[in-house]
Amino acid sequence: MMNLLQNAFDALSSVHEPMVWVEMGCPGEADPPTVRVTVRDNGPGIPPEHLLRIFDPFFTTKPVGKGTGLGLSISYGIVEQHGGSLTARNAEGGGAEFVLELPRA
Repeated sequence: MMNLLQNAFDALSSVHEPMVWVEMGCPGEADPPTVRVTVRDNGPGIPPEHLLRIFDPFFTTKPVGKGTGLGLSISYGIVEQHGGSLTARNAEGGGAEFVLELPRA
């Protein structure tokens, strides 16, 4: 979660009125039952060519010295190891949206 939030805040550095939304819920008929957390921002979004690589180790769009390109890769691995999923997309109306789903305990 920390990584998703930090990336959202980083994407908002040049936005006039930056906003980040975090939503949590339990999708109705999921089998097995899951918990979904969505982190969305009103930044510039994710260029389509980056969407395919966003979870690759060492992939970063940040300047040298500002990011290692490991945060989303590590987050993705942790979520997968716990039987969940982490996806990225551009939100309707602009900005980026990350959806984290984990099995309910």
